[in-house]
Amino acid sequence: MGILQTMNKESSVDLALTSFGFTELESRLYCELLRTGSASGYRLAQRVGKAAANVYQSLNSLTQKGAVLVSDDLEDTRTYSPVSPQQLMKTLKDSFEERHTDALAKLKAVYTPQNDERVYSVQGVQQIFERARTMLASAKEIVLIDFFPEIYDLLREDVEAVRSRGVTVAGIAYRPGDAGADMPLNKDAAELVSSRWPGLGLIIIADGRQYLVAQLSRDMTKVLNGVWTDSVFLSCVFHSAVAADIRLVALRADASDPLRHLSLQGSTPPGLKSLLNEQDH
Repeated sequence: MGILQTMNKESSVDLALTSFGFTELESRLYCELLRTGSASGYRLAQRVGKAAANVYQSLNSLTQKGAVLVSDDLEDTRTYSPVSPQQLMKTLKDSFEERHTDALAKLKAVYTPQNDERVYSVQGVQQIFERARTMLASAKEIVLIDFFPEIYDLLREDVEAVRSRGVTVAGIAYRPGDAGADMPLNKDAAELVSSRWPGLGLIIIADGRQYLVAQLSRDMTKVLNGVWTDSVFLSCVFHSAVAADIRLVALRADASDPLRHLSLQGSTPPGLKSLLNEQDH
């Protein structure tokens, strides 16, 4: 079992560069040079069990990519040496950032934002958070949020950045430490949110122009539900609903609230029971 684990580990290392655009052979050759030091192309071909012509072609590519240095000798006596992993990673990072900047400038030049009033499914966790951060960063006047504590922890800096620009940010808090003047604490839902709800919820409505509603798995590895739209009509309706909920949470601090039973927690409708797997069968 130990030998098998070692072999799998070595195989994984040998392919470490393939996610950066290197071929499998290029990645294997670089790792072989890291292990054994400088070598000729012929010797490397013997070690990796590949045709010499293919190895020399890959070594030439590695040289152009800045991963390998080649000695200034006659072709049949040249040796190849690997640059350090730190230097290679820095070269790849610098190259990516340069290409990223260039591509972004070109794409922005042809991009014309358009509202199509459609509702879209958002299926990736990274997409959810990037969409949320983009919405927060672009907000101009008012943002309403309803984040479960784990979500709020990840987006707290982004939310504070919005507030620092003078944009109104209001929402619902589920922990005393998150509560504030525009973030009333929902004591009634704290236990439901912390342990019984099947996922982690996220709601953002920005400027009554777009909204994002999502539910992630508890370990935040997958999206259980995710919807985004730039429909102004739907965003305004949703803004009104969430704003009303925020105000009701604040009002429910008064135990004499005569409409307390209408809240989701107070009425516990069949839909909520089904969501919590508590529906009577």
